[in-house]
Amino acid sequence: MVFSFFFITDPKAQIQSIVLTKQRSLLERNNERLVLLNRKYGTLLNLTEFITNSSAEKAMIYSCKSFCGGWGDRLRGITSVYILALLTHRRFMIDMNYPCQIAQALEPNLVNWTYIQHTSPKNRTRLLINTVPSWPATARTIMANTVKSEDFVKQWSAYDEVWISTNSDYMTPALHNPYLSSRTRTLLGRFPLTQVKMQTLFALLFEFLFKPTLPVQVRVNSILAAAYHRHLICLHIRIGKNPTNPLDYAFTTRGNTTQYMLNFLDMYLLNYSSPFFFVTSDSGQAISDVLHHFPNSSMTITGPILHIDRFDRKSSTICDGFIKAIADFYVLGECQTSLLSRSGFSSWANHRRLKPNENLYYYFDKIRTVQKG
Repeated sequence: MVFSFFFITDPKAQIQSIVLTKQRSLLERNNERLVLLNRKYGTLLNLTEFITNSSAEKAMIYSCKSFCGGWGDRLRGITSVYILALLTHRRFMIDMNYPCQIAQALEPNLVNWTYIQHTSPKNRTRLLINTVPSWPATARTIMANTVKSEDFVKQWSAYDEVWISTNSDYMTPALHNPYLSSRTRTLLGRFPLTQVKMQTLFALLFEFLFKPTLPVQVRVNSILAAAYHRHLICLHIRIGKNPTNPLDYAFTTRGNTTQYMLNFLDMYLLNYSSPFFFVTSDSGQAISDVLHHFPNSSMTITGPILHIDRFDRKSSTICDGFIKAIADFYVLGECQTSLLSRSGFSSWANHRRLKPNENLYYYFDKIRTVQKG
């Protein structure tokens, strides 16, 4: 089954080959990615069900108005709530304005998740679920048990709107819930239940939900143009609390991450004649060290470095930092080789790579070793 919405911006592009004769923009690459994902999943999943957002009056909303976790956490939450909406036949929407409106960096792609307040909000019954805080654990435990082994469609049926703030994976247990086996089978079609988990479906769901705004595209395209005809090696260096990112958690074993990564790359580069390096980090010093180490073959996306959940609220550059973070995320999905810190941000970005396990390396700070992913 092939859908008309999977299209190629350049009609002369040959999808069969990833190496094309012209530099492709981010949007062209994303269109090609959709074609490839359709080929991979089109005969297994019921893709029409996935992209048909319900027009029902009842809604399910992913809500993020304060302290929702970093981008990796939010992606777990967003995709989980999206699947819960599909299972319950509710309209899916995203209401995220922290640190700024999500529309600054991301727009709906094949699923229109734009939040629209109901014309008569006072007459709507609402269920509010927040499982972001790790303590007390009661709310998290109740929600986990509900989506795993209870008939939550029936439990939530009395509410017009279900608002969920979460950074947990509810997709995987919900798709194995015995009460929803019939609806799940409609969605999954011939897809093997043993392979149903968030990690397997993420790349497809992300493309269904999102496309980058123009400011994100411009930033990403500058990197793609510079790396044209070269082997793109990406570094994501997650340090934790540091002078650039003073409100983050402290990771005491990550102070020398940059140097260990550079040592590894100096040996790894013997395999490539024309490498180009992209680096992103929560540390300005880490980025500077990489750019100076490879002065003629490295770039970063300039702009404020922002942890989107822990930042100075008085800053005037918060939205610029959010746009940069999403642009970094997109670039990390275009790499030929990835060297990553252990982080949800870069882990989900890596799932977008066409061959996510190829030339993938992680730095393990506790044992100070780079290992193949």
